[in-house]
Amino acid sequence: MALRLGTNVRELKAAIHQFGSAADAVAYGLQQWRHSASRRQWQARSGSPQVGILSDSMVARGEQLASVALICVKAVGLVAGAVPRILPVAPEADVDAYLDGLDGLFVGGGQTNVHPSRYGRIADEARDGPFDEFRDEVALRLIPRALARGIPALFICRGIQELNVAFGGTLAKEPDDLPEDKRHGTPEADNEDARYRLRQKVTLRKGGVLQDICGADSITVNSLHSFLIADLAPGLVAEAVAEDGSIEAVSVEGASDFAVGTLFHPDYWASSDHASARILTAFGDAVRRHAKAQGAA
Repeated sequence: MALRLGTNVRELKAAIHQFGSAADAVAYGLQQWRHSASRRQWQARSGSPQVGILSDSMVARGEQLASVALICVKAVGLVAGAVPRILPVAPEADVDAYLDGLDGLFVGGGQTNVHPSRYGRIADEARDGPFDEFRDEVALRLIPRALARGIPALFICRGIQELNVAFGGTLAKEPDDLPEDKRHGTPEADNEDARYRLRQKVTLRKGGVLQDICGADSITVNSLHSFLIADLAPGLVAEAVAEDGSIEAVSVEGASDFAVGTLFHPDYWASSDHASARILTAFGDAVRRHAKAQGAA
């Protein structure tokens, strides 16, 4: 890879996206730039819309914790311009109380998979895990209730898997022996920017929600998911497909406002990638519409 003198950060990132591992040597510096840039003031202020972010559960030193990736928090605060509210995945949670006062719902990715028993399959812990059944329990109750209320929602990676399962769909794990250039799962990488690099072309449904948002017929996205949509749930519409025909994004048919799920992560590159930014901005616009309508009610 050759870079001209004076190449800016955006151009360097584009080179990483194009050349992948050949550009990993500069990824660490770009990561530091992104972390520095992300410390700028959030757009959200007192009285701004509230977006709930569903947590994961984890155990640290024997203590059960609720955790949220800062990628999700920053995407909501910096790009969508809303105040993040963490929704802990306590199995006994009152999901209707969680939704009260929310103007948006963000169900992001995680380090675990939906337990296959949730969609009628037998689980193989070694092959299909790890699992987070606390999150399964809360997510599968929360998602239908949020959409029934007309709350704008964005579902990313594990989130779209939960959306599909909540509506009656199923998932399937891709074969373990696929070569990396054919695999949807997380690529080998030395750092996060390289792991999340934009490496997979997806085609957007003509006249669909994502085509309208992104203003393109196809986009290049990252890919870190080994579980794919097998049976698409009733009520969901495929909005993007990969070159192998697998579904990469959906919308909720008949939703009153923004209700989109992506297997890829637009939250990671939302500050620099056009399509990612458009998706998060469209979500933020819907959140503000909802807040305005609620205020006028």
